[in-house]
Amino acid sequence: MHKESSGSARQRQDVLTALTVAAAALLLALSLNFVQPAFASADKPITTAAQVKDASEASGQDLYHRGYYKAAMKVWKRAVEEKKDPGAAFRLGEEYFDAKVVDRSITDAVKYMMIGADGGDPRAQMDLGTYYDKGWGVKRDPKLAAKWYKAAADNGKPDAQYNIGTMYEDGEGVEKDQKLAYAYYLMAAKNGFPNYPAEAIKRLSKTMEPADIKAASKMAAKMLKSQPQEPLAPAVEAESMK
Repeated sequence: MHKESSGSARQRQDVLTALTVAAAALLLALSLNFVQPAFASADKPITTAAQVKDASEASGQDLYHRGYYKAAMKVWKRAVEEKKDPGAAFRLGEEYFDAKVVDRSITDAVKYMMIGADGGDPRAQMDLGTYYDKGWGVKRDPKLAAKWYKAAADNGKPDAQYNIGTMYEDGEGVEKDQKLAYAYYLMAAKNGFPNYPAEAIKRLSKTMEPADIKAASKMAAKMLKSQPQEPLAPAVEAESMK
């Protein structure tokens, strides 16, 4: 029986070690050549509008939050041009009105808010209603203010629910209707709009018949079930009417 000398055993161990190191080096090389570029590409931050493949409110907002304001505006404009994205239109209208990162342009603010409102964005509907209510960039028009406040209210916007409630209570832009006013105030309160709805409900309760209050409450409950809830607080709260 052959007995391996200690020298040959040590030599074989050295060869095995060398093979192990070589295999590890090969695996590392493969990793660097094939895996690293994929991660590098995925980790590369998007900083320009040209890098954004799918222009939308969300993709523009990502750039905006990271301080790339001009790129965000370009993405939002592309989203409006390519697919009339109502959320992107709202963001553009908001920026042109607030003048934080662009020069103020009430004309552009109204233009984009109209696109957003027509597209069903409740934030744009609320703000467009405010423009018509206050006469900001447009001729003051209570009927159009009420139209857009109601659209936003029926889309779950609590501040708009309060505002259209005041218009029904006062008969401004709409026919006076205490029950509808009470119903919208109740919805605004249930949706978390602070202070004003509770005061308005208390005020109307003193002049309304119990049967009318009950009917208005049922009306509010029915409307609440059929409308979406506002998912996020608006970036800039529109000014309330009262």
